[in-house]
Parts: sequence; structure tokens; C-alpha cells
Amino acid sequence: MDAETIIKRLRKHKEAKDAETIGVIGSYGKVAEIDDDGDKNDIIAIANTGDIDLDDEVVVPSGLTTEYLEKNRQIFIDHEYNIGSAAGFVRSIAKYPSPQDHKSWKVRIGLYDNEAGRAVKEIAKRSGQIGLSIGFFPTDYGPPTDEEAKQYGQAGKKLVSVVRAGRMFEISFTALPCNVSCQGRLSIGDGKALAVAANEAVRAGVLDRETVTMLGFDEPVRTQKVLTPHGIVTRKIV
Repeated sequence: MDAETIIKRLRKHKEAKDAETIGVIGSYGKVAEIDDDGDKNDIIAIANTGDIDLDDEVVVPSGLTTEYLEKNRQIFIDHEYNIGSAAGFVRSIAKYPSPQDHKSWKVRIGLYDNEAGRAVKEIAKRSGQIGLSIGFFPTDYGPPTDEEAKQYGQAGKKLVSVVRAGRMFEISFTALPCNVSCQGRLSIGDGKALAVAANEAVRAGVLDRETVTMLGFDEPVRTQKVLTPHGIVTRKIV
């Protein structure tokens, strides 16, 4: 998925259609807990840390507000705003690990009992993480100051931009979290753990291929080694 496609999808959100600037930050959210006791069917994940992302940018968690997100609590798949892509809703979102030491966001999401919700839950259970993509309006961003370079800099990584403040308006589940900076650049992460979990679930008959593909996991090319009169060859399994 390219930057233009993501921005077009975000523009369809009622809060974002007239926004001058939109940013997206992706992360592999660590699954803190799956709470499915009683009437609950929740997943609790840690999202948006202050690490340098794949686009050499830091989106400071403590600089984001959540009022826009809390107006419409729906959680979608890959920023697609239709009934089939609705996977759950925000029960709560909180500063983590505490309001005083705000390094990331903890979000509790109630999963729907539909194909999308069940797929998210199964992949999270198998891999211990889930891809999260957060749409936001940046209100203060630019090159890092000397102080910010010291605070957010990491060995072996180049920090080129800091989003100091913004308004979070949407969260999606995604297979490959993408980072679109406020300048519109795009990078894609390595989702091997999620892809392995998704495809294992398909092979086990727990999830169907159509649902996993909707989440962004393409069917892998499966091969086997076969001994022939001409030696060992690798063949594609159809």
C-alpha cells in the first residue's frame, strides 16, 4: 500500500476530509492481555511509543490528544470505513505506564464477533502482537532541536523530524504498519511474526484465507523439495 492510498482512505474519515495535513504512525503493538472472560471479548495493546519510526520520525505520545478518536470509537481494518472492515471499538485509551510517565498509549479494544474481529484475536494470540496504525492531525512538528535530538536520538538511527503535538482521530488494525510522515513519505515494517501467525491459522482451519487477505496478509508461496532422477528440485505447492 502506498502513501497516496493511505491518505485517500484517511480523507474519507468524517473528521479528516477537510484537514490540511494528516500523519500516520504504525507500530507492532505488544499485546498486553486478551480478556475474553464472561461477556468481554477484549484485546489490550500498547501502541505508539516514542521510538524513532521507519520514516526517521518520532511522534511523541504525550503530545497526542484523543478527543477526536473518542467521538467515534470504531476500530477498522487498514483505514477502510465500511461495515465489513469494522473489527471492534475503543473501550478505553490511557497514558502508559502512567499519566506522569507517559511513554506510550494503552488501548482496550472490544472485538466484534465477526470475521475481522476473530481474525485479529487469533493472530494476536498466536504472535503476541498486532499491527496498529494511528491517524492523526499534527499541530506542531519539525526538525529536532538539540535537546530533542538528545532525548529521542537512538544509536544507529537518524532523527529528522519530531511531531511534538497532534490530535489522534483513528486507529486501525493492519498487517504491515505503515509510517506516513507529515510530508507524505511511506515506509513499511517487517511483519514476519504476524504473517506467520496468520498463515498458520489458515492452515489449521481456524481462519479462512479471504479474511486473512482482507487484513493484508498475502498467501505465501509454499514449496517442497522433491527427489527426481535429475536431483533434488524445489517445486511450488499449489
